This record gives sequence, C-alpha cells and structure tokens, in this order.
Amino acid sequence: MTVFFNDPPNTSGEPLEISPEAIAIHTSNTYTAYSEDLDFMWRWRIYRDNKMVQEGCSLTLDASRRAVQHVLSFFNVSQLHAQ
Repeated sequence: MTVFFNDPPNTSGEPLEISPEAIAIHTSNTYTAYSEDLDFMWRWRIYRDNKMVQEGCSLTLDASRRAVQHVLSFFNVSQLHAQ
C-alpha cells in the first residue's frame, strides 16, 4: 500500500534536510531516493536535482523500494513522451 502526499517541493535551493536515519534506496544521475523507518510505516522521498519531487509511505522497506521504482518508471516514460 502506498499513499502519496501533496507537500510542496523544496524549491528554495537550500540543502536537503535528510534524516541521519534515512536509508538511500536509489541513486542515479538525476534522482536520489531515501526511506526512513517511522516505526508504523516507512516514509520515502524522491529528489531530483536536490528538490523533492515525490513523497509516499509504505509498510516495509522493500515495498518502499518497489514504490520508488514504480514512480521513477513513470517519470522516465513521461520524459520520453515530452521530447
């Protein structure tokens, strides 16, 4: 189960505020993603060029990885069609 939030992205150009407990679950040239255990769920966040572009939550770390890969697949397909 994945739930998406509509928090505004980090557009201030300030350094990212990533919790020391956060685990990097994806790193590429364009995107990075981190997941953090909140005891009752795992919160994951995807950043593009140091700006948060998507946030969600999952029940497990593995589910967080799958959710992030799903969202990144959508982003990549969207970019292909925009060209």
